Amino acid sequence: MGASFGAAFAIALLILVAKGNGEKAIHLALRVTARWSYLWFWLAYAGGALAALFGPTFLALAHRGREFGLAFASAHLIHVGLLVWLYHISLRPPFSQYVLIFFGIALFWTYLLALLSIRRLSAKLGPKLCRILRTLGVQYIAFAFLSDFARNPFQGGLRNIVLYLPFLALAVAGPLLRLAAMAKRSANVRRLAAV
Repeated sequence: MGASFGAAFAIALLILVAKGNGEKAIHLALRVTARWSYLWFWLAYAGGALAALFGPTFLALAHRGREFGLAFASAHLIHVGLLVWLYHISLRPPFSQYVLIFFGIALFWTYLLALLSIRRLSAKLGPKLCRILRTLGVQYIAFAFLSDFARNPFQGGLRNIVLYLPFLALAVAGPLLRLAAMAKRSANVRRLAAV
């Protein structure tokens, strides 16, 4: 968690030192810190599916889902701080109300899931409710990232495509991997029931 937070802080600081602290530089820092934190989210989101589909090679990812999720939440704090600063210095709101609400809900889920990682709290809620909340939360966060990466990936020339395409590919692959893992687990359960 500390390393992901520190790296996000360093990334933002380097951008702001190199480009200044105006709105354009903060927008760039927002894009880069979102991508940095997304990498941690993706590992938490898809690690279990990778292990279910491809076996023991990916078990370490599956077993570290909680840690990756917390690393995502901590790295994303820098992104949130940049966003607050952008609103503070902007003469008019930099994003529409719809965008703010849509991504605000994803932010709510991010930190609710971080709270649910506290074992005593999740034990009080029970495993079924926690599983439902985790599923809803990670799916919403994944959808928010996908919608962001898919918004205008081909606008802005080849440079923009190179910067967006890997993240868009991950955002599409994540849900597909989870669906394939769910189908594989379901097929295994049916096969065992038939024996």
